[in-house]
Amino acid sequence: MIYNNIDKLIAEAMKNHDNVRLSTLRLIKTKFLEYKTSKGAKPIDEAIEINLLRKMVSERMDSIAVYLTANRNDLAEKEQNEINIIKEFLPAEVTEEQIQKAFNNVLNKGIEPIKRNMGIFIKSIKEELPIADGKTVSTFVSSRLS
Repeated sequence: MIYNNIDKLIAEAMKNHDNVRLSTLRLIKTKFLEYKTSKGAKPIDEAIEINLLRKMVSERMDSIAVYLTANRNDLAEKEQNEINIIKEFLPAEVTEEQIQKAFNNVLNKGIEPIKRNMGIFIKSIKEELPIADGKTVSTFVSSRLS
């Protein structure tokens, strides 16, 4: 878990005088602390860490698009550097084959492959593959149901 090691990583970045890494790690720590202190928050586990980091990447991708349309390549490059550091902590993306296998497992349970059961399929796949991106799973399931 990143949350347990973030302070060590920050200290290491400070020792190495790596300011970009240091500021990005501080952003990650802030995001985790915001989540932890929010009302009704669950304890931070690996799946929550991954979701928070993915959200950070998504926010930065949106910022890059805005910066590029405004011809602010310097700011877009800064955001891209942050994305690269954040992605170091993310696991490899779940492959379509893994999603297909989880989908087949749900089919084997006797769930009828119709649109009405889409929520059941998505929930079951997310339980089996908690680090899978919800949008990817939803798109996959939607394309397979009649």
